[in-house]
Amino acid sequence: MFDTELSVRHIEGKRWQLTSPLVWSGKRQLFVAHSDFETDFASIPKALRWLLDNAGANSEAAVLHDAAWRESVRPTDTRRIDPADADGMFRRALRETGSTALTRGLMWGGVRAASIVRGRYGTSGPGRWVKLAQLGGVGLLGILTILAPTLVTLAGLVFYWAANWIVAIVWRPFEKRTFGPDFRPNWPWWPRYSRAQTTDSPRPDLLEVLEIDSEPAKAIRDLIKNHQIADTVLRQILARYAIVQQ
Repeated sequence: MFDTELSVRHIEGKRWQLTSPLVWSGKRQLFVAHSDFETDFASIPKALRWLLDNAGANSEAAVLHDAAWRESVRPTDTRRIDPADADGMFRRALRETGSTALTRGLMWGGVRAASIVRGRYGTSGPGRWVKLAQLGGVGLLGILTILAPTLVTLAGLVFYWAANWIVAIVWRPFEKRTFGPDFRPNWPWWPRYSRAQTTDSPRPDLLEVLEIDSEPAKAIRDLIKNHQIADTVLRQILARYAIVQQ
């Protein structure tokens, strides 16, 4: 469960930054994303945002998965989170923040597919073929439940994109006359693949992974007041117990 509330500030574009630590208690470990940790929340295609919100109620789970996912891409001998566990944490966190079984199943399927496409099956949990079968089942469920409305939404987005460009081109002379020739218009977006602007791996000192029954984990949870804890307090606790990141 989330022990603290999510608090962020906007940097630019899709980049957001924590302004206070985000703490989540798993079954066996405590995960802490420090202040200054950067996130882009959930990476959900526009055509699916009619159903799956990339922020809102999913925000805490998305930030947690951002941190866990980037930790899981480290070399096997240094990473503290397995790729399969990172995606599993996301599904559990979605349940805790109110997502329905179907919604969290589809979102889990999306992040699992992204991991497997990159060859990151993970060593935790069942074998590779079972993982593929699980993903296939979720994919079939997605086809049966959201494919048709998603295609309609995609068609609507294409229509709006074309209309947006037509209006922008027609309106451009009026903008030049009003604001001058040096005015930069707000052109519609152009379909393209854009990578997240956050780093592939968080700085080691921005993510803590502690055993849930360890003394520093207990101390952190004891000092959380009103769902908040100061980053300076966190670092004092870690320094007291001589926690050193890999």
